[in-house]
Amino acid sequence: MPVGMRPDDRTNDVLENGFIDDGIIQIDVKEASCCMYDDAIWRDIELQRSGACPVCRTNAGPVALREGEYSGRQCACGVIYIDPLPDHLADATVDHHHRVYYSAPARARVGWVKAFTRRGRLLEIGCGDGEFTAAAIRAGFTVEAVEPSDERATRVERTLGITVERALIEDSRLPEGRYDTTFHVDLLSHFPDPVAALGAIAAKVAPGGTVCFEVGLFSNLSPFWQRLVGRPNMPTHMWFFDAPAIERLLDAAGLKLIAMRRYPVGLSTALSTVLGSRRVAAAPDSHAPLAQGWAAAPYYRLHMFLRYGIGRWLPMGGPQTAFVAARHKTDSA
Repeated sequence: MPVGMRPDDRTNDVLENGFIDDGIIQIDVKEASCCMYDDAIWRDIELQRSGACPVCRTNAGPVALREGEYSGRQCACGVIYIDPLPDHLADATVDHHHRVYYSAPARARVGWVKAFTRRGRLLEIGCGDGEFTAAAIRAGFTVEAVEPSDERATRVERTLGITVERALIEDSRLPEGRYDTTFHVDLLSHFPDPVAALGAIAAKVAPGGTVCFEVGLFSNLSPFWQRLVGRPNMPTHMWFFDAPAIERLLDAAGLKLIAMRRYPVGLSTALSTVLGSRRVAAAPDSHAPLAQGWAAAPYYRLHMFLRYGIGRWLPMGGPQTAFVAARHKTDSA
């Protein structure tokens, strides 16, 4: 609540920015994240923090996914957005992926970046344990990183000798316009506001530089693929995209798409679903890896081979992962 705002001002502010339907006050994603309400004011009124498309800022889409108390609503732009907004955001310092998820495709991911920026300063958003970081350094980049986990940031600094800022990208104090390129993997579905996050990333890039990342494409799936994919893992995942939605998302953040390479991940997804169905039925809230101990690394290497090895030769369709490259709209073609 802004300093100096009175309770009656708060009431007017909500009524101007939201709407009332059947006694439920619904507020868009921006308002829900920044407003506070007094129990005395909202007595006998149910307050619901409604989700909204991060691109279009609308919240009237039909339900495409359901999981527990959450729905995934399909926007006309291609984004599926969570509704209602979760009470608490996912802990950005926690990563449920196995290290092989980052190490096995690291060279391919660096190769994607080098297709657009051969050398220079690279900012990695979410360096984790440094698998991509090390590959980028070997490829000739000068790497700096943003990482919210102090433990991981310290480990990467010690082992690779680079600067790691302990922060989320939205809160980063690193200089704007400093970097020739950036990279992150599998973060767009987790950002509280992916448009704002991409805008913050773009601000770090010098004119003529590139914003590169990898993102899953799990929106607009057929009922067959929805059943095969299984749990959407909401609210850990807040947004789901298809290829056109990514281009619209970039546009909203002041960026223009210059290239996208897609990999079908249906085989990998089917493997996870088949092996994980019994465990999920027994413990629906579990996020533990499907394979642990000695079997974990071979299991996830198989996953990566199915995604980036066999996957690149399969016909498009179903869930995909995509390498994306973009530039500032103001940059010349």
